[in-house]
Amino acid sequence: MRSARRLLTVLFAAEVSVAILAYCLIAGLLLSDVILRETIGGSIWGAQRLSVYAMIVTGFLGLGLAASRGQHLRPRFADGLVSASFTPYAERLGSFLMALIFGGFGVVGIDYVGEAHKFGDLARIIEFPLWMLQIIVPYAFFSTAIRYLSYGLWPELKPAEATE
Repeated sequence: MRSARRLLTVLFAAEVSVAILAYCLIAGLLLSDVILRETIGGSIWGAQRLSVYAMIVTGFLGLGLAASRGQHLRPRFADGLVSASFTPYAERLGSFLMALIFGGFGVVGIDYVGEAHKFGDLARIIEFPLWMLQIIVPYAFFSTAIRYLSYGLWPELKPAEATE
């Protein structure tokens, strides 16, 4: 369990770091682009497209980050259907189910990235291989699946659910 806790901590730190860098890239590109447009009438080539791709990366990383902080949205209509004595088992089963679902999405994501690679799809404007950007899709799903699998195996690792 100690190594699982360490893995989850490293995953969180790495993903937060990449998300912060991507947000800084977005802010820097868009701010610079607007300033250049307003001052000299020019712009940064591909700034808007790169910003969109960076936002996609941060959005997908948000899956794992939300799971690691107990902040995923979930329906609450069935909360009272399971008696309090069975709640720990239901939560554990739910974690395994989420791991299976996200793992399945990860497998589909690999196929998605493979198709882009196979056909040589390029990101418009910046002419960059699209599969290199899309790799975030299976990564994010598998990363989230690892978290939920860990929560199922070691329920004490599961974060308290954030409520508002």
